[in-house]
Amino acid sequence: MGLILEMEGKELFRKYRIPLSNFRMVTSAEEAKQAANELGLPVAVKAQVLSGGRGKRGLIKIARNEDEVIQHSIDILSKTDEKSNKPVTHLLIEQGADIDQEIFISMIYDAHTLETIILFSLEGGVNIEELAVEKPEAIEKVRIPFGAEVYGFTFMEMLSRRGMSGKAKITTANIMATMVKMMRTEDLSLCEINPLVITTPGDVIALDARIIVDDNAVFKHPEREEYLSQELRYTDSEKEATDAGLSYVNLGGEIGMLSVGAGLGMATADLIAEFGGSPLNFLDVGGGAGEEKVLKALEIMTKDSGLKSILINAFGGITRLDQVAEGIISASNKLNLEVPLVIRLMGTNQQEGIELLEKAGLPAFTEMEPAIQKAVEAAKGGM
Repeated sequence: MGLILEMEGKELFRKYRIPLSNFRMVTSAEEAKQAANELGLPVAVKAQVLSGGRGKRGLIKIARNEDEVIQHSIDILSKTDEKSNKPVTHLLIEQGADIDQEIFISMIYDAHTLETIILFSLEGGVNIEELAVEKPEAIEKVRIPFGAEVYGFTFMEMLSRRGMSGKAKITTANIMATMVKMMRTEDLSLCEINPLVITTPGDVIALDARIIVDDNAVFKHPEREEYLSQELRYTDSEKEATDAGLSYVNLGGEIGMLSVGAGLGMATADLIAEFGGSPLNFLDVGGGAGEEKVLKALEIMTKDSGLKSILINAFGGITRLDQVAEGIISASNKLNLEVPLVIRLMGTNQQEGIELLEKAGLPAFTEMEPAIQKAVEAAKGGM
């Protein structure tokens, strides 16, 4: 599942005619000033990052004059998003709104029941998480069955019961029906507006767009491959691994982990933590892990900072472990590894693989737990 940027979410909203304020995407303070003049002051200066809570972290600011636009833009563009550790490179400059009321609408797809679950509150804004804890009765939950026809009037009774009336109620109901349609046709896992605002003149506008798309459906939406969020979501190592057909996720620890099999990799990560270590990454080379794949995997892993030991955990079913061993030996020689290397082999051609490794001066374990304990010890300087 992949979170996309607010500006990408709003382009989706625009496609479905959900009402929005005018906005521009910029990458510099000078562009921000120009955009603000085109839109008309005041404007909101909003960092485009793949994390929430931007307002609380100073990544959204209101600018009432040109000087504030420039200063806020410089300030935000100088920041690094602490949640993703990525620098802020893009800003959304959005036309200001005279807000009378803030509304919260969130929709998620329940993979177990195939329902669309809707959360709604007339008390939207930055403190919605606290509201859910302190005043849960303020949040309405609606379940829409898979395939059920949904129209604006579907939500009229609920909105009336919550105190809405007139044009704002009708517009909000139609927006909710449209969001359900978007969940289905755009293959979304989450579609959220916080806040949806009612302005003093009585207009209803989506001031935010938080959307998670189903990455497994990207073949149906090829335009998403060009999204800026695709670049921001992954580290350079993760993108390199994807291009090489490998599954790689940086976890920020110190033990580089290479597994043959995703399930084995997850179990290995759990045991590393159990024995007091922290995995640097998840890296699965999958079946048929020959020399080329192992070499590429280790090349990618050794580029990430914080690496203190490497653990290779290979279970051979369809994969021949003598071929895995040959790949390890070749990679070790070519990369001139300077960190401790711990290897565990179990399965098809296990003995042949172990013999090859031993001849190369790379002994291997056959049991998983001792190998993991050794890798954790090595990361702490005990090898």
